[in-house]
Amino acid sequence: MTNVTPLPDRAGPGRPREFDIDEAVRDAIEVFRAHGYHGTSVQDLTEGTGLARGSLYKAFHDKRTLFLAALDHYTAASLQRISDALSAPGSARAAIREALLGYARRSADQGRQGCIVTGAAMEMVPDDAEVSAAIDRLFRRTRDLFAAAIIRGQAAGEIPHHYDERAIARHLHCTMQGLRVLGRTGPSEQDLIDIVDQAMRSLD
Repeated sequence: MTNVTPLPDRAGPGRPREFDIDEAVRDAIEVFRAHGYHGTSVQDLTEGTGLARGSLYKAFHDKRTLFLAALDHYTAASLQRISDALSAPGSARAAIREALLGYARRSADQGRQGCIVTGAAMEMVPDDAEVSAAIDRLFRRTRDLFAAAIIRGQAAGEIPHHYDERAIARHLHCTMQGLRVLGRTGPSEQDLIDIVDQAMRSLD
């Protein structure tokens, strides 16, 4: 998690002197999800986190530093979630489907709120090298996790051995990201589940 340490708050109203910095970062994620990086103002962040403006600057220095902390928190949680899903005991094929279904359900339920990673990829890549590197690490690790699950499925005879696990991993990752983008348009959960089922046919 972020190593930023909050300093004492002497700026007036807002969050008390001592506050949970991870909670503030989680609150900031929701603000950036809703407005994007460029569309988020300092006022949006003070309202969304409950931090006084002075506390915000003391703890995070500027909007970009807070965004990087939010992106780090979000990507770590995303990787843990997909790693847990894809490494579930039993059928690798079922684990892959359940991982994709998780994204389908979240995209249908929360899709209009946006995704901080998808938003950053569209707004800030390739111009911001630090953000680009963070997203590239997330995407490469996600593909690695899919590839490992595919290899496990091949070893169990669930997925044809001659399939290129890297190519399939890229396809599944693209499907996952597509679900996040489509979620912004308000599709039904069943619409997104149908996409998952179609993607799973690539493993036949």
